[in-house]
Amino acid sequence: GEAPERGILRAAAMVLAKPELLSLGVTNSLYEAALHVFVFVWTPALERRGPRMLGSSGGGGLSGGAESSGDPGAEASAVPHGLVFSLFMACKMAGSQLYMIIGDRVPAATILRAVFLGSTAVFAAPLLVESYSFTLLCFCAFEFGLGLYWPAMAVTRAELVPNYLRATMTSVFRVPLNVLVMGCLAFAGNASEPSFLTMCVVMMGSCLFFTSSRRKGDGSLPPGSPRGIAP
Repeated sequence: GEAPERGILRAAAMVLAKPELLSLGVTNSLYEAALHVFVFVWTPALERRGPRMLGSSGGGGLSGGAESSGDPGAEASAVPHGLVFSLFMACKMAGSQLYMIIGDRVPAATILRAVFLGSTAVFAAPLLVESYSFTLLCFCAFEFGLGLYWPAMAVTRAELVPNYLRATMTSVFRVPLNVLVMGCLAFAGNASEPSFLTMCVVMMGSCLFFTSSRRKGDGSLPPGSPRGIAP
């Protein structure tokens, strides 16, 4: 069989040679990088806007709404993190269930454009409105879109990437994703919450641009590729 490094180089060359694959790879990397940023930003974003309780005060920056400052009379966040996370998972499951209903009737590319447009809006809104309930609603909407994103992206990948290269192509797409995530983590200690939300807005807007600029007809199914969710 072919050596792994040769397969990776061939997949990388194919991505660079085909604009639709390059667009797919960039979109995949930007969206999932924004997802990693969201993992870091949702807690301080809600804690800063959320209810308070008497206790230890929260620290500044991204790392610490719940860090103690040693002042027993200060206020600490009362955000129910476990409940919020459970709500996120329920919203993501609801998005996946919706895809099962509409996936056969609505093209995956159309669903992805809707997800990217909605995600851009829900990350931009907390920059303009300082409300705990509104921000939580926006984050739940992002998780709902995430439930739509996974199956829609899998179908798009199945349509554009030949089956024999799919696993290798996924590895190639992981390279820029890891670079983006490491870059974000390198600045996580010094960047503010609005900076990270702005970063998510830019990434989601870029995903929308690359998806919308994909040529009509690029989503044609390669020979031997099933129409459906890739394994």
